[in-house]
Amino acid sequence: MIRRKLKHSRVKNLYKFASQKNKATCLVESSLEFDACFHFEYSREIKTFEAQPLGFEYEFDGRICRYTPDFLITHHEKPQKYIEVKPYSKIANPEFRARFAQKQLVAKELIGIELILVTDKQIRVYPTLDNLKLLHRYSGFQSLTDLQLSIIQLLNQWRKLSIQDLAMTLKASIGEVLASVYRLLSLGSVNSDLNTELTLESVIWADGV
Repeated sequence: MIRRKLKHSRVKNLYKFASQKNKATCLVESSLEFDACFHFEYSREIKTFEAQPLGFEYEFDGRICRYTPDFLITHHEKPQKYIEVKPYSKIANPEFRARFAQKQLVAKELIGIELILVTDKQIRVYPTLDNLKLLHRYSGFQSLTDLQLSIIQLLNQWRKLSIQDLAMTLKASIGEVLASVYRLLSLGSVNSDLNTELTLESVIWADGV
């Protein structure tokens, strides 16, 4: 197994993603990989994700080549998976497809981990990605406020309420309630449909409802 260490250079920009889930900062090579991190961070199925995990060698065209997956995903219940992130425009290349098939074979047969391909068509989906980036701005280690605790208590009682209904019921300003809801969503303490734009009419519900 091979460990690849990313380094800054004049020709390549590196991106840092601060992950509360991993309790660490991920260093990635492209803006597309950076955007993928938001999906991993807020997926309830994913326990942890590692950028640039241990790599492996594979044979291609009579040569031994080294390969490091972009991510190793550890799920709560499903098996681990390697992730290769690529722009959709590049996956039709015959050599890429042949190399990737060989990498998949080695990953599965020798390591026992499936390697899957994820493209910008799966990552840069809107408004989902915008919502995830919004929630990430409210993530952190600070303790819950009284208003946030009141929102959780109210949702446990009423099950589902819109953000506007929460503000009216709690007699709090829209700005305070929005910030509190975003914080709770980032923590996974409450839920909403993140595949639609977050507005005052967005319905919020308690975890487990």
